[in-house]
Amino acid sequence: MTEAMAAMLPLIRPCGPGMVDPLTRGTVAAMAQASGTASADLARKGMLADPGDHFAGRFEVEFKVRVDGLGDVRARLETLGAIPFALNNSETDLFLDLADDRLARNGQSHVLRHMRPSNRVLWISKGPARDECVAMDLPDHAKALDMLQSLGFVEQFKISKRRDIYFLDRCHVTLDEVDGLGTFVEVAAMTDDEATLPALRNTLLEAIERLGLSGAERVERSYREMLSA
Repeated sequence: MTEAMAAMLPLIRPCGPGMVDPLTRGTVAAMAQASGTASADLARKGMLADPGDHFAGRFEVEFKVRVDGLGDVRARLETLGAIPFALNNSETDLFLDLADDRLARNGQSHVLRHMRPSNRVLWISKGPARDECVAMDLPDHAKALDMLQSLGFVEQFKISKRRDIYFLDRCHVTLDEVDGLGTFVEVAAMTDDEATLPALRNTLLEAIERLGLSGAERVERSYREMLSA
């Protein structure tokens, strides 16, 4: 039973032994159907849990570390009770810019992300402000790419990776295996309140410590910057 359904239980009025008010029965049945529909929608997007506010906000703070393997971190996440959000996900990132590179010159990056096996598509814009990040779902990767190219965008770079995502309290923890680079762990959080960014950075550092990664090599560059070096 979902939390929403449980909240309705005080409204159930007995009509006799083992009986429930028909109106209430219909309400609970409708809620159960809605819950099932929501779960199916999450599954279609490759989600194992409701993301809630984890990916809500205009700003994203993250720390990235290089690791020799992901097994120990995964086990630690399970011990800490982290919630799996997406597992065994393959992602292809196409970095797009206009022909004159004006986005790059303005400190921005635009990425069209294709995730499998869910077939989910994200359009991600980062910058120009530090930590600024905006993303939206798109229905079809091929059509989205055709549309963007018709607007003058051209492919500048491509990155492929395998990615698992867990929720650990306020943070989302990403386990990455990046083609041509190796394995990494990213700990991140998002917000709409720019004033909370310093506090969020402290929260992420605490999460890194809980994961036993305080001594791991901190990586400041993006995957694109590392692959371009």
